[in-house]
Amino acid sequence: MVVALAVAPGRDARAQTETCIPTSTLVRSVEFDGNRAFSADELASRIVTTPMSWLSRVPVFRVFATRQCLDEREFAGDVLRLFYFYRTHGYPFVNVDTVVKRGDRRADVRFVIAEGTPTVIDTLTITGLDSVRDARRVVEDLPIERGGAFDESGVSAARDTIVRRLRNVGYPHADVLRNYSVERNRRSATVELQVITGPLVHIGEVTINLEPVPGGTVHMAPDAVRAILGVQPGDLYVDRDLVAGQRRLFQTEAFRQVRIELDSAPIAGAGDTLARIVVHAAEAERYAVAVGGGWGTLDCVRTQGSLTDYNFFGGARRLDVNARLSRIGVGALAFGSSAEHLCYPDAHDDQFGDLLNYYVGVTFRQPVLFGFRTVPAVTVYSEQRWEYNSYRRTTPIGLSLTLSPVVALGVPLTFGYSLEYGQTKASPAFFCAQSQLCDPSDRANAERPKVTAVFSVSAVSDWGDSPLNVGRGASLRVEYRHASPTIGSDPQIRFNKVITDASAFIDIGWAGRLAVRLRLGALFDTRGFDLGTEGQFVPIQERLFAGGPNTVRGYRQNQLGPAVYIVQRYDSVFVGPAAGDSVYRARQGDASETVVPIGGNTMVVANLEYRVRSPWLGRLLQFSAFADVGSVWNRNSDSTLLRTDALRWTPGVGIRFVTGIGTIRFDVAYNGYRRDASQAYYDTPLGANGTGGQLYCVSPGNTIIADKAHPVACPATYQPPTPGGFLSRLVPSISIGEAF
Repeated sequence: MVVALAVAPGRDARAQTETCIPTSTLVRSVEFDGNRAFSADELASRIVTTPMSWLSRVPVFRVFATRQCLDEREFAGDVLRLFYFYRTHGYPFVNVDTVVKRGDRRADVRFVIAEGTPTVIDTLTITGLDSVRDARRVVEDLPIERGGAFDESGVSAARDTIVRRLRNVGYPHADVLRNYSVERNRRSATVELQVITGPLVHIGEVTINLEPVPGGTVHMAPDAVRAILGVQPGDLYVDRDLVAGQRRLFQTEAFRQVRIELDSAPIAGAGDTLARIVVHAAEAERYAVAVGGGWGTLDCVRTQGSLTDYNFFGGARRLDVNARLSRIGVGALAFGSSAEHLCYPDAHDDQFGDLLNYYVGVTFRQPVLFGFRTVPAVTVYSEQRWEYNSYRRTTPIGLSLTLSPVVALGVPLTFGYSLEYGQTKASPAFFCAQSQLCDPSDRANAERPKVTAVFSVSAVSDWGDSPLNVGRGASLRVEYRHASPTIGSDPQIRFNKVITDASAFIDIGWAGRLAVRLRLGALFDTRGFDLGTEGQFVPIQERLFAGGPNTVRGYRQNQLGPAVYIVQRYDSVFVGPAAGDSVYRARQGDASETVVPIGGNTMVVANLEYRVRSPWLGRLLQFSAFADVGSVWNRNSDSTLLRTDALRWTPGVGIRFVTGIGTIRFDVAYNGYRRDASQAYYDTPLGANGTGGQLYCVSPGNTIIADKAHPVACPATYQPPTPGGFLSRLVPSISIGEAF
């Protein structure tokens, strides 16, 4: 009974279930004293007694706190659990005592642990590996070692490690016999692991058993399954390769179930050195259709659909047809003024938002390329996409080629090449401020359709415990993009672009999670370190932007970093001596402005976020507090690579609702900064006959005479007024999915 109570699951597997009544003693805190070999978090996971949530320490929130009562029976069992845990991990002389401070129906619990001297492994013997090639690698870095603490669970883990490694070098029948003895007086232990490798086995046959969908017939060819599996007769038996092959079969999504087993029956005439591998694969539905819709603050009403054939022309080849449509209610399908209320007001305040966003693409994927374990994909597409108040990109036809994964030095890489014919419409102020293209004819040349070819390579390493809502782990993504005439781009389009995104996630306590992200980006000339070479043009869609719900949340979409302003009012000032010698100047704070982001060639974004589950409805409701730091700027030959003076940080809080389609996120960030001074322009609207559309510099102190060529750049002297009270400095956002 004592052993059964001691090995009963602790907090991780079993909740404290006693119902709290008004007279119950609540557990305010649980602490450990004297533990050296194991952390407090490790010990806390082995017991049942649980402290109240952190809200219980804040008087105003105490009524919402999760109530955890002191169960005297479980509390006594916790002492035995800790005692048994230490004993089985090499500390036979451990002593566990408790100190409970009670008051006002609350208790502070402290476990006082005297670990004692551990039992040490003075002899560790591993035999039976004489016939194994490179036996040293089979036994290196085991969970136990000579001179370390004797740990019964460590001995079992060492046995499992050796068996797993042998199964990955051709010994599927390997086993390990354990034998150990303990001398309590000497506090020492002797451990012997006797390895029985069995015969070295190669694969003799690969048998494929296919099961159709209920009521259907088999469509998949066995040879296609063998090709994707990647294991052939004559190969050495490697358990890891079979698992990887099973994963590749699942990734095709052509099967609803895949099971691989080693047939125990020997192959006739082959003895026990050849094995038969049997693959049981149950086919999934061949076709899949999905249709969805949604709403976004800037996209307004949007919809999408897809059609997938998982066995296109056989061989588990996959064909995907995807279509997306957004800005319904703002663009061409506005349905009149009656639909305006469907959209967020900012969605109408956009010079490039009068057309629909669309995407139509057909993607073909080949599960195996010439026997290599990579997945090539070819996509032909047409699209029109838009960035709020920045640009509109129209691509009548585009082609994209990808190849993944290509493993180099243990890192999976994805190679890509895209070739598209399209044009980018941007604000005249963007071209004038960024590229000094202020004349309408120069802008028209920049906006003409061009061929853009981009080669890319990206590497991703993910050590997270969940692809959707990571609790522990880290991830790193590095992407390099290159465009130049050498690979097919228009002669003016040349750039190198590097983006690095690293994030880490750490569990803190029962419900808390700390998330950290660092994102760096830079654009370089293909012929040097800096950008700005005469005749060079970086497409606006390749420039770097920040601001919005996934970067720095204190700024609206793309509005952190370089920007210019389009104002609605200005004064005409006569400067003589000739008639008509006038300049236009806007007065600070006397002209409403539209922010036009122009992007930069250098970017730094860092995010620190603490996420915590709600004490009530914890699986559906979460809260967060965050601080976002970042900046985007244009690096020239006379500037440093990192400008710390340009960094802006915006704190905020948020609430998340966990749903079946993802996490719906509401964030509010505080921005205490005034917008930077920059150029101000007045853009005359186009008339019905195509006249107008002139761009005038109206910055304070402007000396450029109206209707004449720009001899100098428009001065960056206009600065929007400082925001008013606290509420005017808050920036709300709504999005689906975590920020990173």
